[in-house]
Amino acid sequence: MKQKAIICDIDGVLLDTEHIFERIETAQLTGRDKWDYFNRHANEHDVVADSRVIEILEAFSERGFRIIFLTARMNEIESETKAKIDASIGLYAEKIFPYLILTRPTKNVEPSNKVKEVWVELLREKYDIFCAIDDDPENCEMFAKQNILTMQVHKKRG
Repeated sequence: MKQKAIICDIDGVLLDTEHIFERIETAQLTGRDKWDYFNRHANEHDVVADSRVIEILEAFSERGFRIIFLTARMNEIESETKAKIDASIGLYAEKIFPYLILTRPTKNVEPSNKVKEVWVELLREKYDIFCAIDDDPENCEMFAKQNILTMQVHKKRG
């Protein structure tokens, strides 16, 4: 029997990075310049975690679910991202819970939903995916098409 798993996005769900994307838009950065800027700032002190998401993931973890952070972040910032997640879990969870993080290969510039779809196919070999939590409508649509219960996060803006 496969272990049950929860898929959770990072940016816009676990971590608030909206202000970084606003700065990218203001500077009109595109292509590699956009992602280089994001990579430099994605784990800074002004990027804060949503304690509610951590509480939800902790509850699932306590019930034996594997927590999987499935992100379109590039693997070149994976270690910094893990450190940010670890610090965030340490701040808001009663117990530190284990997780798996899956990132985008550095040279891959496909849309997020395509990157995540490939990971979902691989994850299904080992896990029974219970649900996915994401903020991107295209990612949510992809999860739903894969018959995965999907929760789309909407954050209050402004």
